[in-house]
Amino acid sequence: MELEGVEKLYRFALRTQQRLGVKSGEGAHWLANVENGDTHKYLLDGVKSPDEIEEDILSAFRWLWDLKDNVKSYCKCKGVSDSWVETEIYADHYLCICADIANRIKHPELERGSKSAKYPVLGKLKYHIPQEAFASISFGAFDVTTKITKPELVCLEMPVTSHDGKYLGDAFKYIDYGLKAWGKIIDRAEKAV
Repeated sequence: MELEGVEKLYRFALRTQQRLGVKSGEGAHWLANVENGDTHKYLLDGVKSPDEIEEDILSAFRWLWDLKDNVKSYCKCKGVSDSWVETEIYADHYLCICADIANRIKHPELERGSKSAKYPVLGKLKYHIPQEAFASISFGAFDVTTKITKPELVCLEMPVTSHDGKYLGDAFKYIDYGLKAWGKIIDRAEKAV
């Protein structure tokens, strides 16, 4: 594999991460049962749906991890041991967590073990919406509709926890970190060959 191929995959991961920065969309909705047995519908109009965001998060982690084999192939073609890439990964605890998340997407049980020894799990997506992002809130008998006109002000969080429930960080921050870490590994690989 040539460096151009590795850089192309890196750009794919970067574009997936950039899509995570786009928060506007067709909206999100969910149903909730209240104590008396009624079902209420909640709608966030004007933001990207949780499913779409989760899909982008999962894609970003997969692209990050797909880089590994390609960087290994590039190194091998240039006479550098592909074990060098594994050493770089294992030396970086945060990149190991990214690897575990990506592997868990493919193999829910991490049958080969956890690179980070944390067996990380993605939690439920959270929207943090400041008042300045709201246009209106409408209350009906069984529904609440919130219109968001400034989705760029919305903050998103998806917690990453260990197998024993300890908070490890935010998925968005891991993706940011993972991209930077791979950029450095690719640069070092290029200089090593």
